Amino acid sequence: MRFKKWMILVGYMYLFFSFGYSCYLNFINDGNLWFLWGIASLVIGYQVINFLIKKKNDTWNSSYVVADQRIFRRILVSLSISYVFILIFLLIGTIGFYNDFISGYNILVGAIILSLLVFMISQIVQSFVN
Repeated sequence: MRFKKWMILVGYMYLFFSFGYSCYLNFINDGNLWFLWGIASLVIGYQVINFLIKKKNDTWNSSYVVADQRIFRRILVSLSISYVFILIFLLIGTIGFYNDFISGYNILVGAIILSLLVFMISQIVQSFVN
């Protein structure tokens, strides 16, 4: 997969500003997780600065390989496994919510966290298999 340098920089800047804005809104509204949004914003800001330093000699319209087909295919397989897992988890959670076993918020948080864990584990397993 090939991207232009300016496209990646715009994506990084969008993430930096959106995380920073989320941090600001969470801080103003007395939210509990404003510092996590701030840390994410600082990490993305570091990515922007690091990207600009590494690519300063390239032209803005130059393209380079972000991910080749093997990496892209591995990510798609992991995402599909994670997607199937989250659907199964939400189906079980919906049945439990309907029968008053579990609250709706716990279902959502559990599905997100466990699907991320499944995605990470499938990435690790695929790196050893391939």
